[in-house]
Amino acid sequence: MIPEVLVCDNLVDHTLAMLTQDLVDSDPAQSHHVVLTGGSTGMSITRRLSQVAQSIPKAVWANTHFWWGDERFVASGHADRNDRDINIALGDYFIESNIHRVAPSDHIADAQRSAERYTHELLSFGENGSPPRFCFVVLGVGPDGHIASLFPGRPELHSHEVALPVLDSPKPPPVRVTLSYQTLNHSDCTLLLVGGENKRNALTAIMDASGSIERTPARGIEAVEVYALTDQLFPV
Repeated sequence: MIPEVLVCDNLVDHTLAMLTQDLVDSDPAQSHHVVLTGGSTGMSITRRLSQVAQSIPKAVWANTHFWWGDERFVASGHADRNDRDINIALGDYFIESNIHRVAPSDHIADAQRSAERYTHELLSFGENGSPPRFCFVVLGVGPDGHIASLFPGRPELHSHEVALPVLDSPKPPPVRVTLSYQTLNHSDCTLLLVGGENKRNALTAIMDASGSIERTPARGIEAVEVYALTDQLFPV
């Protein structure tokens, strides 16, 4: 799916504003599921989630659940973990039962079991054997066009699992857990973060109608609405 390009000065500010508006407009009686991402921009978004909490009704925040598109299979609190900052970031707004972490290496035997546990947790919030419907998914895009831990030319691109292990990632650390396309695409609104000069080629590939997910995994993202957020002039 070719996304709509949104050029903005600050990807973090723009993402937080879109997420806030999405939750403000939502039904407070319903559960709201949000997928977060890692990377420098993704971590900056996580660190400022309390701004979202301050701006939406308390009833909505109480029903807002956070998941991760992928996680590095390392020990809890490790610097490589995507979830490491969320407790401090949310402060008084932190609700433990609404934060859904991938089991770390000091809590579970291996990445396969971690992926299976995350699958079970996701399905427990969905219906009819599917994960929950995500109202908002944020995905960083690498210079090679990868999203989550779905890398070019890899077998994980074709998985139909809900969550799955990655045992030899081309980017360190090598062992990870990732959501599949099947899960990530269960979304109403997805933002692809494609900021910085080093992402110019990735953005061009995402917008190329003749491109493939094998070469540019971000091309495999589909949702009711898909946006590519960039601070680069487009077309590039």
